Amino acid sequence: MTPPAGYYLSPMFPGVLFKRRDEAPSSATMSYRTTAAHRAAVEKWRKTAPANDSDIFGKKPKTAAPRHRGLGAMSGLLAFRNRPTGVAEGGGVKMKGFSALATNWSLVPVNDNAAPEDGFGNERAVQYEPSIELIMESVAKIETRERPEPSMLNPTNVREIHAIPTGGSVEYGSYTDDDGKQQKCTVRIGSLRFSDGSQKEKGQKLVLKEAVDAEIRMPVGAMLGCNEKSARDKGAEIDETGSNAHYRWMVKGKSANQPKKKDRSKKRVVMSKMEARTMLAEAIANTPVMPEVKRAPDGFPYGPTALRQLFIAGRKGKNGETGSEAWEDIAVENENKRQFEIALESMLDSDVSILADAVDAKSLTQLGEARGYKGRHAVDAGRALLKAANDNFERALELAKYAAEA
Repeated sequence: MTPPAGYYLSPMFPGVLFKRRDEAPSSATMSYRTTAAHRAAVEKWRKTAPANDSDIFGKKPKTAAPRHRGLGAMSGLLAFRNRPTGVAEGGGVKMKGFSALATNWSLVPVNDNAAPEDGFGNERAVQYEPSIELIMESVAKIETRERPEPSMLNPTNVREIHAIPTGGSVEYGSYTDDDGKQQKCTVRIGSLRFSDGSQKEKGQKLVLKEAVDAEIRMPVGAMLGCNEKSARDKGAEIDETGSNAHYRWMVKGKSANQPKKKDRSKKRVVMSKMEARTMLAEAIANTPVMPEVKRAPDGFPYGPTALRQLFIAGRKGKNGETGSEAWEDIAVENENKRQFEIALESMLDSDVSILADAVDAKSLTQLGEARGYKGRHAVDAGRALLKAANDNFERALELAKYAAEA
């Protein structure tokens, strides 16, 4: 095999051609651009380069006007669409019903049973009963003596120091241990109560993997009446609007005591309203001096226990619903309804009909064809009629506001 001119066969790699060095381009013949020459070339190119990068790649900015220009600024049409419910229609024009809100988002909750990550939950403020202050106050009034715990296995081990009550408000009891012997135990220290093994408290236990209510026996030495509750998040204010103290301050009434039970041994006398009035008139006529009428101070009835149940707005319904709408919202809704009624009464029936049809119309063509126009003329006529009706309704709303204020 004869290699072509300027090439040779490699003795190390059989069948591979390499170019001879004398045929390769020399570095002396290659042209290099200096820094000054490169900067001059770049400045020359900048004088003729386009101002925007989009012009370099052939993109042209869109200069054509939108097809339905000016329709986005129709505030009157938007106000007519969001009109108050039950507004009187002018000229007998029948309004179309309000369409329900829709969304393309999935309303089905995701079944995410993953455990929450640490540090991403709300930190709750936990209240303990009895409080730490009450425990320290009860213990501070007790006289004690210190005694190290007995060494069971290794006498050299570090032993804890136990405080043995010797005086103060302390009460002792007894319990029977596993060997049947009577042992002494502390059942009260100040206002703190402790179990002697015979007390039970309400709690919950697992039965077939389900939590059920149960009476749990307290072990010897357990503090009785302990409880904890989490009323709010840390940093949040306590909502007292539903408490009894809130309504007592608002109405300035006193809470009633439990009424005394009446003796029902005697049979009640059943009479009509006319008979009761006659009996009362006879009693008044036979009484020479009427007794003094005493007026009791304002107060609340004995029941219910929660005073907010006596007020409609304070009641809580299902799913967080309240008992009544705020009076401010009702007043604003009535005022808006009154202004819309005044505005619609001052408009022509044709303008009201155009606005009513434009709320549900799919295009300007449909709006124009409903008035007898065809083709391209229907689009132009629909735009002109809608714009005129929108301007008239905006002016009518402004006049209605002044009329409502007057």
